[in-house]
Amino acid sequence: MNPLFFKANHFFEDIQPESKQGLSLAVVTHLLDTPPVYLDCLERFADLAMVLPKPKSISRSTLEQVEQHYPVIIKKRAQLASVEVASAILNHHVADGELILVDIGGYFASALPVLPEQLTAKLKGVVEVTENGHQRYRDLKSLPVPVISIARSPLKGPEDYLTGQSIVYSAEALMRECHQIMHGGNAVVFGYGKIGRSIAKALHAKNINTKVVEIDPIRAIEARSRGFDLIQKEEALQSSDVIFCATGNQSLNNHDFNRVKNGAFIFSVTSSDDELDLARANVSYEVSPVTEHIEQYERLGQYFYLANRGNAINFIHNAEVGPYIYLVQGEVIKAIDYLCNSKLEHRLQSLPETERRDLAVRWLTHFS
Repeated sequence: MNPLFFKANHFFEDIQPESKQGLSLAVVTHLLDTPPVYLDCLERFADLAMVLPKPKSISRSTLEQVEQHYPVIIKKRAQLASVEVASAILNHHVADGELILVDIGGYFASALPVLPEQLTAKLKGVVEVTENGHQRYRDLKSLPVPVISIARSPLKGPEDYLTGQSIVYSAEALMRECHQIMHGGNAVVFGYGKIGRSIAKALHAKNINTKVVEIDPIRAIEARSRGFDLIQKEEALQSSDVIFCATGNQSLNNHDFNRVKNGAFIFSVTSSDDELDLARANVSYEVSPVTEHIEQYERLGQYFYLANRGNAINFIHNAEVGPYIYLVQGEVIKAIDYLCNSKLEHRLQSLPETERRDLAVRWLTHFS
């Protein structure tokens, strides 16, 4: 086994909570081409009742390995939005006791308001990992259980930064497969959040002319202070050779595709469901494969290239962020333990700083 995975296993053993009798976990997760040491840790202190791999980030070999040990259910977020579907699946795997949902992207957000009353187990709470999911839970009128979000934790910052770097790496690799390079062209980043700013920084470091589209005035000021010119969406689409979509909230709608510059490449940092309105574009444009992961969209003389069917491109290259992914997963474990041991208000909240500091010290001990 790779030395990194040995260290990860020892790290998880170090932070592993005491065994939680009667606690079951339903875990949404990526299944990349790495050993499932995180899932193995969850199973050591609770009943890992169900693993829900995100459909667009599944390694076949890892899936086969995980299926030998845990129940695996593959569902799209739209399917779990139905409270009937979500409750039926959860009740089948967790008949009683307490249940915590570990979410990535708000898979259970739509069903959550009425989900607890449909379950045979007691829903203790939810742990959410991503900014997209954070926003989905935040936008609910009320929460029937506590939701701990680690999306905006300072410990997630390194992973977000390295994700941005990996997006640029993957974009360059995919363009080179099409005998194209970024240098000499214009790039635009839609969204100057944690990942967007990392993408912009990586592009700037490569001397690529980079501009930013940002509707939030505070983030727009930050982008400007870092030396990035701000640009309006329509001008960006018409003038940019490379487009990075990093808002998590539909960077491009159906009408926007009509304005995209001929020959431009479009890359996304998250699911096409979140970032792009592709339903009508897939019908109104002629779509033809260029490489394994690049398709050309063409209509009436206009054409552009879309990577990975509009989904996150870094998963093509395994989305490696080194040991920092274990820091994020460690905070998930801390959040589960905190949910079990604390009486919390039914609202969106974060893990206390004392818990994060303890986790950071332990992570440094194993990985520094």
